[in-house]
Amino acid sequence: MPAQQPTPDALTQRRSERRHIAVQVQYKRKLVRLVAKTLDLSVHGLRFSGMERLREGEVVWITLPGLEPRHATVVWSDQFEAGCAFVEPLHPAVFEAVISGHIQ
Repeated sequence: MPAQQPTPDALTQRRSERRHIAVQVQYKRKLVRLVAKTLDLSVHGLRFSGMERLREGEVVWITLPGLEPRHATVVWSDQFEAGCAFVEPLHPAVFEAVISGHIQ
């Protein structure tokens, strides 16, 4: 049974604003490196669509364009979409650079 996506109340309690972004990212789980499409991003995490189903609580390493891999935890998963929280948030200036396309 897939995990539930965040409720509307949970969405209003987010730690930071999420912004739409459609870029290709890589993620690594265990020894496997895969490609996914980012759907939205915040300084604290992202939502992406991939080719595998991830499990809540699973640890992944996400590589955004132009950045080093970032340690993240899957917070929710529904079919092939997942929401992940970064262990260390993005710096706001780095977040803006990724969103604006200045880091590729």
